[in-house]
Amino acid sequence: MFDIGDLLFYGTNGVCRVSEICSSPFDSNDARQFYKLTPIAENSSLVIYTPVDNTQIIMRPLISKEEAEALVARIPEIERIAVAIEKHRKETYRETIREGNPEGYVKIIKTVRARREYFKRTRRRVPDLDNDFEHTARLCLYGELSTVLGISREEISQIVLEGISMEK
Repeated sequence: MFDIGDLLFYGTNGVCRVSEICSSPFDSNDARQFYKLTPIAENSSLVIYTPVDNTQIIMRPLISKEEAEALVARIPEIERIAVAIEKHRKETYRETIREGNPEGYVKIIKTVRARREYFKRTRRRVPDLDNDFEHTARLCLYGELSTVLGISREEISQIVLEGISMEK
């Protein structure tokens, strides 16, 4: 259980602060306790209420500084996502995002970057599906890493892209 003031990772909203633990704001007959979460992303006025015992959306502690540094160091070795049947790409990306694993976000970013280069060579447009999932993966990954490492999202973006360019 998280306490008021704790930072946590919540679904595709990324890093959020627990601002309150309260009863249901929606149903006075609901006996469950709810977290009131506030995303820490810039310009976010969103407020999220989720049951404390929520199992539908990933809600986990942030990774440690050591885990973040280890992840950044491993970026060149992290494999891209291989999708044998193109019509399964959306579900593969969706499941990777749903897991809420920072390494999975790196996999999506690396996969889309490689696909973008391929489409550029073949003079074709990158599918919106790839762009949308890459955007979500970047928001989640950069938000968590910048919070844990205490550096800006722009610096994290540079670090990740440098790691990708060193791919083995």
